[in-house]
Amino acid sequence: MSYPTISVTMPQADIDAVKAAIATIHSKMPFLVSLAPEERNGLTKLGSGSVDFAQDAYLATVSYPSIFPSSFDSVEFGKDYNLFKALTEIEFLLGTLHEKVESTQMAVGSETMEACLQAYTYVQASKKAAPGLPDVAKRMKERFKKQSRKSKKGPDASASEPGK
Repeated sequence: MSYPTISVTMPQADIDAVKAAIATIHSKMPFLVSLAPEERNGLTKLGSGSVDFAQDAYLATVSYPSIFPSSFDSVEFGKDYNLFKALTEIEFLLGTLHEKVESTQMAVGSETMEACLQAYTYVQASKKAAPGLPDVAKRMKERFKKQSRKSKKGPDASASEPGK
């Protein structure tokens, strides 16, 4: 494990504040769209290799407006260009945040699963020690039955039942 063990309790007020901040982002950007894969494939892309090209095109419309025909909507182009720049910065910030949230969730999920596997071992070893515990042990064991069916289709190192 190359990260420190995560031992944090996130107060409900903080969770609510994060959700509210995300809702605020949605409300400030009502123009956002969701594109289907086929729609994405059909678009002309403005990737990192074309940023300078786009900037030059924009500056040309600002510096030399007389060379553009009236059918070219310089105002709309300027709006699109400036929104693209803003969204690029926002996407970078959100991407960084998303990566950290995803990594932290994965790390905490791993810590949780390790503890679950330990708990399962203890429950199985003590299943006759208390009323109701055999039912808990049986339900927990179902997780490994379902996964063992999957492991027949392909190898899964995490599919083996602990202690076996």
